[in-house]
Amino acid sequence: MRPHLAVAAAAGLAQTVTVVVQAVLLATVIERCLRGRTTTSDVTPQLVGLGAAIAARGMLGWVGDWVGQRTSASVAGALRRRLLSRVLDLGPSWLAGERAGELALTATSGVDAVGVYFGRYLPQLILAALAPIAVLAWVAYTDWVSLLVLVGLVALVPPAIIFFGRRATEAATRQWRGLSSLSAHLLELVQGLPTLRAFGRVDYGRREVAEAAEGLRRSTLRTLRVAFLSSLALELLAGLGTGIVAMVLGLRLLGGHTSLYVALAVLLVSPEVFLPLRRASAEFHTSAEGKTAGERIAAVLETAPPRAVTVQGAPAPDAGQTIRFDRVTVELSGRGPALDNLSFRVDPGRRVAIVGPSGSGKSTALHAVLGLVAVSSGTILAGSVDLSSADWDAWRRQVSWVPQRPHLFAGSVADNVRLANPEAHDEAVAEAVRTAGLDAAADRLAHGLETPVGEGGALLSAGERQRVAIARAVLHGGRIVLLDEIGSHLDEAALDRLRESVEPWLRDRTVIVAAHHPDVISGLDDVVKLGSPVSAASTSGPEL
Repeated sequence: MRPHLAVAAAAGLAQTVTVVVQAVLLATVIERCLRGRTTTSDVTPQLVGLGAAIAARGMLGWVGDWVGQRTSASVAGALRRRLLSRVLDLGPSWLAGERAGELALTATSGVDAVGVYFGRYLPQLILAALAPIAVLAWVAYTDWVSLLVLVGLVALVPPAIIFFGRRATEAATRQWRGLSSLSAHLLELVQGLPTLRAFGRVDYGRREVAEAAEGLRRSTLRTLRVAFLSSLALELLAGLGTGIVAMVLGLRLLGGHTSLYVALAVLLVSPEVFLPLRRASAEFHTSAEGKTAGERIAAVLETAPPRAVTVQGAPAPDAGQTIRFDRVTVELSGRGPALDNLSFRVDPGRRVAIVGPSGSGKSTALHAVLGLVAVSSGTILAGSVDLSSADWDAWRRQVSWVPQRPHLFAGSVADNVRLANPEAHDEAVAEAVRTAGLDAAADRLAHGLETPVGEGGALLSAGERQRVAIARAVLHGGRIVLLDEIGSHLDEAALDRLRESVEPWLRDRTVIVAAHHPDVISGLDDVVKLGSPVSAASTSGPEL
């Protein structure tokens, strides 16, 4: 970004030079014409130079705007990629504690506002610090009396900018918080609309949105009020400064203490002393939202990931090795230990069930295998490789996962299944659907596998969404299979059909299943009750 800022600042300073050149040439032309006996040919060089200066100023202004837009776009693009990458690194355990609507606003409008801050405000801020000094230096060389007047009035600008800048920052912070809260609240209400309607609380949602919108309206008006007052103050100072300079120059011109050329040139240049400061103030109000959003983005980027991030050269675990939990403890923020000193092993090709009541950490154990939660103490080994320092991308390519609450995107059934392997052909997708026992449900849909499922899979039942997740896992084809409560939304008959359909796929794979009861899949080799492994034959459930 620094080269862009340098080019923008250089273009702005060059514009200031062209302003001085315009003033000098125009004052020269007017003075010669008023003296009389001056033909057009006598001032042709000055007129040509004046036209060139005007054209150069316009071209430099275009360059500055173009560089500013490029800077805004490049900063916003790079920052959005970094933000989304960090959110992915932080994982679902961190994301569960955030408000999705607020994060979405930060990643869209917030990032764009930060781009405006870097692309428009910072170049103008640099120019506001350099251009007035350059103009005042020329005025000092031309007429030191006018310099004293301008310096006295310019000295009043920084206190005004600081005063209104603080007010504007406070107002912009309140406005951004209100907008973030409204965005998050609106998304939550839309997602929870079926629940609100079921309990007859739709009016409650309307009132909540109306109150939040009214609060945002008031904060926006306060922000605009500060911006208008700031602009008015600077306009008054600029107008007062130019007027006093004009008055002093007029009196001195009448008294014969200065020339018409000097008076005209200084008078034409005087507004340029205040113009960069006024523009910087205006851009500050435009970018105040970007500064507030940038603080939120910086907080996310500075958050340490709760797990190891894949680095180049990290060891790649082999799914054909034994997976071993060795005194694994996982502590979640605001909850305490989700797993406490868990130890067990899964040999290649074996099937192990982790059982226990709700909240005992069954899903957390699977998340730890995937690296979605941080291991507070202990180690998870794949052969001799510690997964905490492994190549997670290479490891996950070998693991098929069926989550307890799978997320479906607003595409077709086939699109959601193909998420596991975007390059898979239609025959492979259809085979995965048959293996998951979803083919009968797909045949009942209007367009089969090409039927849109709606956001979150709203058009499918909970059991059908679970089967889509199983089809994804089948299409992924990992040698290790993690199943999280796959029978929670199925009745006994449907569960029996699912066991029968997935059995050929599970054969010769390493399977870890989290469930309340160990009978969700057949052929279990071991059952782990959190804290101590127990053989399948010793459990109260039937051995299937």
